[in-house]
Amino acid sequence: MYGSSAFHFIFSVIFMVILFGGLCEASRHVNVDIINDIGPNLQLGLYCKSKDEDLGAHYLAPHQHWGFQAKLNFWETTLYFCHFQWVRGSQSKWFDIFDANRDYRIGICQDNPCVWSIRPKGPCRLLKGKEQCFPWNPAT
Repeated sequence: MYGSSAFHFIFSVIFMVILFGGLCEASRHVNVDIINDIGPNLQLGLYCKSKDEDLGAHYLAPHQHWGFQAKLNFWETTLYFCHFQWVRGSQSKWFDIFDANRDYRIGICQDNPCVWSIRPKGPCRLLKGKEQCFPWNPAT
């Protein structure tokens, strides 16, 4: 009889932890904003997705922006990547627009949105008047 009560108690605690963890996970997200800074009079095409979510194709006029909410998984390993295209030279580039290891775990995009200025040489993350530029992903 005692063993059965202990089992039910432990099972109830584990269930509550899983339920509470799931509710917390459902509300964890990061705002990502993408700005077209490719150049004057150049439209930027982009197609973004993660392993679990397809955000579709979007087209941005110069200096126009588009954003989405990146949903963090339990392990904080979420990755969203985007394919960018623009007319001049028929450019086509890839970039991991949200990488939880790079952008979230070290606190950069936890309390602030991840704002990206997309430029010909690579994306630049803008934060509190500073920018950090990254190279494009290698061509595959």
